[in-house]
Amino acid sequence: MKKKTNLVFFSANRAEYSLIHPFLEIFSENPFFNVGLIVAGSHLDKKFGSTYGEIKKDNVKILSKIEIPLKTNSFSDTAAYSNLLQIEINRILKKTKVDIAFASSDRFETFSFVVAAYLRKIPIIHYEGGDLTEGGALDDNIRHAITKLANIHLTSNSDSLKRILKMGEEKWRCLNIGYSPIFSIKKQNFSTSTIRKKFFLDKKKPLILFTLHPIIKDEKQASKEVKESFSALERLYKNNFQIIITYPNFDPGYRDIVSKIKIFKKNNKRAMVFKHLGRKNYHSLLYYMGKNKNGVCLGNSSSGIKEAILFQCPTINIGNRQNSRLKPLNVIDASASALDIFSKVIKNTKIKKKLFNPYGLKKSFTFLPNIVIKLKNNKYLQYKKCTY
Repeated sequence: MKKKTNLVFFSANRAEYSLIHPFLEIFSENPFFNVGLIVAGSHLDKKFGSTYGEIKKDNVKILSKIEIPLKTNSFSDTAAYSNLLQIEINRILKKTKVDIAFASSDRFETFSFVVAAYLRKIPIIHYEGGDLTEGGALDDNIRHAITKLANIHLTSNSDSLKRILKMGEEKWRCLNIGYSPIFSIKKQNFSTSTIRKKFFLDKKKPLILFTLHPIIKDEKQASKEVKESFSALERLYKNNFQIIITYPNFDPGYRDIVSKIKIFKKNNKRAMVFKHLGRKNYHSLLYYMGKNKNGVCLGNSSSGIKEAILFQCPTINIGNRQNSRLKPLNVIDASASALDIFSKVIKNTKIKKKLFNPYGLKKSFTFLPNIVIKLKNNKYLQYKKCTY
């Protein structure tokens, strides 16, 4: 019998987990892979909804849980957290048989995992490399650094594939597979009546699904975006909008946003606040707004750009965080101005015709395990050449 490949995933963030879950599912079903997951970060913290429960429901094999207190509200604390995390990851990898490591996206926690794997000479698969934001987060530098350490590159769109090739990565290592959550979303059954009952929604009133993440590199701009965004929410609430708010990620500056959420909820009782909605609930609300043609995804999260289009749901993207990201036509940019945010929400609560999705899933996605096995056996996998 063919020897099994030990494939180890890492996740420390709810958004990242939704991206890697389809890969966990596909590789776990393949008889030639042993799949396991290292869990850390906000998954294990009650302040962010303890999303570890969602992972357990997915019956994923957990190799290890890394429980380090999340003191990441400043750059200094984040650096210290990353160092501790890397030490723990290295300890786990030392005692675990790992043939390939799988990392997704652009998080600082993921970078700790990648560095530890790289220094242990473990080949790395990286998903969502080549994306671009240029919006004041740490994402771009970390994402591109992971690309240069990784051995196999899976991208979510053709623009990102071209960017990785321009970075000097060899073409045989790179494959555009599209946006992975589509694989899981296609399996879900949504019902507007069920969603309406679950969240106590009035179908005659427009709905806002709001998520705001910190901007790290510009504190003044970050403060302005938070202030203006919640000012716009106040006005929209008074104009009879139903509002559902989800918590930010735990990047430096998250406490200010959480504080504003608590104040908003206290003053606006009908608003709903969730530390973590979960994949199915989040997607069901996007489906509801798109189907009902009466609502918007609002904030500065990449999910509003990459996932709302799947449901033909409008997105109002606030401020600079997603500046240069590839955006479908359902995305309308708004400046960090309460008036601009309010007016664009009012004008864009429905999409009149079906819009093209540049993050469409590619057919090759289901054949990925066979492709990985082939690339794993390439004797040049860990000896990268630069093509520029």
